[in-house]
Amino acid sequence: MKTSLLGLGAISILLAMLALLVIKYAPLKIEQQTKSQFNKIYLVVLFGHLSAYIGLLIKAFFIDGIEDIPTFIVSHLVLHHILCALVAGVTTFMALRIFTAQRNHNSATVTH
Repeated sequence: MKTSLLGLGAISILLAMLALLVIKYAPLKIEQQTKSQFNKIYLVVLFGHLSAYIGLLIKAFFIDGIEDIPTFIVSHLVLHHILCALVAGVTTFMALRIFTAQRNHNSATVTH
């Protein structure tokens, strides 16, 4: 989430891919439902940031001349940071939902 807020899309993509590999192949003692929820978070991060870069490539095709380059850079920076903040916000709420569900599950297990 921090790399998304900082606008470090490439690092966020790499971290998301690494986390997906760890979730899939590492012997973690986590319930399958929780693994699935974390998997969804990292897929949101991965595809959210990839969409920002795809948008960059699409916008690059609309550059007509050298005078369009400053506008292209500024518009990409604005769009990129908005998308990164959106990805970070969505993943924050998804992670909070996992945390509260796990906490409620653990407290229900302890009382019984």
